[in-house]
Amino acid sequence: MSPTANSRTEVANSSYSAANFASVFAVLSTFGAVIQSKIAEPEELDDVVQCTDGSQNLKDLALAVLAAATGRKSKAPLNAGQWPKLCSEVAGNTVFILKSLQVPEAVADSLDAFIEQSVAVRVDVLYWLCEAALMDNPAIKELVDREAEKMRKPTLASTAKDNFVRLQPLAEISKQRYWMFGSKTRQLYLESLSQRGRGKLELLAQTPDEFRSVAEEMHAQRSRAPKELADHIVEETVPFLEAQIRKRERVERALQRQALAMANVHIYETRTRKRQRVNYNVDDGLEVADF
Repeated sequence: MSPTANSRTEVANSSYSAANFASVFAVLSTFGAVIQSKIAEPEELDDVVQCTDGSQNLKDLALAVLAAATGRKSKAPLNAGQWPKLCSEVAGNTVFILKSLQVPEAVADSLDAFIEQSVAVRVDVLYWLCEAALMDNPAIKELVDREAEKMRKPTLASTAKDNFVRLQPLAEISKQRYWMFGSKTRQLYLESLSQRGRGKLELLAQTPDEFRSVAEEMHAQRSRAPKELADHIVEETVPFLEAQIRKRERVERALQRQALAMANVHIYETRTRKRQRVNYNVDDGLEVADF
């Protein structure tokens, strides 16, 4: 794949696992109500793990994901003092996950110790906690079971597909993974895997024209897998985006009509409607209605 430069936005640093980053974003997007996360775009998550605006957002996110990983029912947020004990509890139940990640023991010492780690470690810690939440959080389990039940019903398959964020790559072709994100939008990301399994997550398309361009390039390839992905883009993704654009345009036109109507209302009409004007005769002090 060789998309145009202006359609390609790098959001993941090559020093951390793009696959783990994508998984974290998928969990936060799908179960944001449970985890109490408002992250809506991969770029937002990238800013948080990079501490672009300071470390507070990362601290809040880490505590929220840790709370979900412990299965807490309380809506009260965790505090930094609870980090060591709860991290140790989660680690004891998920050793098999930690073995494949860059998570040193010092992470559990304090929340500040976690913040001081490299970006790669921060992403792996969030991935670990998200995986623990998927396994042990009752509310998340209920949502997953509910969606799984929908997927078993043919009449609800299309609805479930549109509303449920993908936790696995959309496709994997020649050591390249394609990730599709978005609820009312669609963004196609490409992850080019290195020998160590770490690559860059890059934005390939987010508008109908960009998706068509990607589909044309895939159709030009000889193998079957790119052609199937291109068909999916042309038959499902592009029509979905065009429908969303039409919806936004209808809303914008309605707002414009409303604003125009309000602008054409004269102030005299709003203040004196249904009133009769009165002339005053100062000579006799009498009021004579002017019909």
